[in-house]
Amino acid sequence: MGSVRAAVPSLRRVLPAVAWYDWLVLAVCGWLVAGGSLDAWAHRHLPSLETFFTPWHGVLYTGYAACATVLGGRWLSRHSLPGGYELSLLGCGMFAVGGLLDLLWHTVFGIERNIATILSPSHLLLVVAMGLIVTGPLRASRAAQGRRAPAIAVLGAALVFSYLGLVTQFAQPYVDRVAAPSALIALSYESAVELGLFGVMLQTALLVGLVLKMRQRFDLPFGSLTLIVGLNGFLLGAINGLDFMVLVAVVGGLAGDVWLWLLGDRTSVFAFAFPATLYACYFASLQLVYGRWWEIHTLTGTIVAAGLTGWLVSILLRHPTPAPPAICE
Repeated sequence: MGSVRAAVPSLRRVLPAVAWYDWLVLAVCGWLVAGGSLDAWAHRHLPSLETFFTPWHGVLYTGYAACATVLGGRWLSRHSLPGGYELSLLGCGMFAVGGLLDLLWHTVFGIERNIATILSPSHLLLVVAMGLIVTGPLRASRAAQGRRAPAIAVLGAALVFSYLGLVTQFAQPYVDRVAAPSALIALSYESAVELGLFGVMLQTALLVGLVLKMRQRFDLPFGSLTLIVGLNGFLLGAINGLDFMVLVAVVGGLAGDVWLWLLGDRTSVFAFAFPATLYACYFASLQLVYGRWWEIHTLTGTIVAAGLTGWLVSILLRHPTPAPPAICE
């Protein structure tokens, strides 16, 4: 009996009391992001969609209801939340307001299409609110042994990056493959390059910024970047049509894991090498599948621009060296 009691404290150290709650919040946040992805698929593929009351909205808003229940129920019962979830609860309140405004907006102005899906004022409020909600598990995660990132932190980061990919589809290279010859039908060469370059730089800044912020808190186990980039590629593929681009995302994420393993704490070098390799794989795959449209100068320059964007993000996130104390004479 005494040995059983002695084992209880060690078990509690391995599995803290809040661990189950973290996993529960992560699950309902995943439900919410899945609902957002389904709704994005519907807006993209169903031109006859002319009502607020759809199955896709049903998944989205039941996911929100689950988040609000888990977060709000805990706050009502205990008048507190584990650290990191306060902003998620605020996001739940904002989402409720945004949902009502979205219903009114659709009723008065109809259903948005394409880029208007993001720019609708009611949707922008929902985007901000949803961002506050789904970042909760990552904010609340704590390092495991030493500085090693726990599984929930890696999964939380993958969910956050997938959410960012969902709301930035207007500049998403996996979706708008403007470096493929088919883009010539709708865009001039200059417009295609400008849109492609913007998408590469935006997605690089988001990805490298997220990874480097995690690196400031954790040591990432091998496979973390494969999961983060691969899940984003899969969800984007599910919205727009699953094809070879999912494999490109997985290979690019794996390359990031290899660079992280090789470079260690050489953050600036990693921040250049990771996105440059990722988009080298991306452009190489486009050339193999579709053929080449962009000039070699533009293709290689965009890859270098991805690396430079990552490097600049690493400079911005670098902790400043404290100034030496003033010497009093």
